[in-house]
Amino acid sequence: IRNVAEALPLTKVVILLRDLWFGFGWNQSAIVMLGVLLIAATMISIRTFRWE
Repeated sequence: IRNVAEALPLTKVVILLRDLWFGFGWNQSAIVMLGVLLIAATMISIRTFRWE
């Protein structure tokens, strides 16, 4: 289950917020993964969404 959870976007958000809360700074891997997910979701929505 841990391997599946690592692939979920919410896990990266929790890691990012946890590191910021405890003063560890910005977690670069979490930022990159969330950025990639944001770009991918935006591209998919641009290609598939149509006003009818």
